Formats: sequence, C-alpha cells, structure tokens
Amino acid sequence: MKSFWNTPFFIRLIGLLCLLGVACNLFLLGRDFIFGSMLWRLHTGFLLLYIGQVIFIFAQEKYVAVLTLLQAFAAFVTTADFIFTPVLQVAGLFYWLSNPPIDTQSVYKYLFISAALTLQLASAGYLWFYFGSLEDSQTEKSAAA
Repeated sequence: MKSFWNTPFFIRLIGLLCLLGVACNLFLLGRDFIFGSMLWRLHTGFLLLYIGQVIFIFAQEKYVAVLTLLQAFAAFVTTADFIFTPVLQVAGLFYWLSNPPIDTQSVYKYLFISAALTLQLASAGYLWFYFGSLEDSQTEKSAAA
C-alpha cells in the first residue's frame, strides 16, 4: 500500500477511480438483484474488470493495461462505464448548468464518449509503460546483485 502512494499522480488517480468503480458496480449489482434487473451480468463484468485493475495496480503489474483496454472496448460498445466517467461527469455538470441549447446536447454526448475513450486508452498506455519500466529496473537490479 505504501508503494501505491509513491506512484505518480496519474497512477493514483486511476487506482482511486477504479476503487470508485468497484463501489458503484457493487451498488448497481445490489440494485439489480433487489429490483430483478437484467443488467446484473453487465454490472458483474465491469465489477470484475475494476477489481482486476485495482489488484494489478496495487501489485504494480503492467498487464493491468490489458484489462484497461478490455474495459475501454466493453464500455464503448455498452454503457460508457469508463474509468474517467466520474471526472467527466463533474466537468459535464458545469456544461449542463450553462443551460445549453438542445442541438448541442448530442455534441456533448459525442465529446463525452470521445474524451472518455481517449483517456482510457491513454491510461492503458501509461500503465503499460510505467509498470513495464519498473519491471525492467527491478530485473536490472536483480541481475546486478
């Protein structure tokens, strides 16, 4: 846990947003079971992706990027449950408070999906290269010893 707080800000942000995703999907899964919703499979899938990402981030495993890419694809074709959805929703709230015209609301949805997908793909790349460089430096240290 201590090493998590020593990682760069972007890694910590991704980890904390994934923890938020775990909590939200647990809530949604509970709601699905209470009300008999058919979305429980979808929420279970995203819950497992978020849990896997949290575990891999704490383990500093570069293959978290594969789960992040998988989530990007799943979110793009289903419900837009991207890692950065909460951040973009807060930014979008300020847009909605400006009382935008009806014709620009579809533009907002397009921009939201584009930004969320771009951030998700960028985070996958960043996670892969950051944890990959840690892995390389640990291999060099063990080879030198």
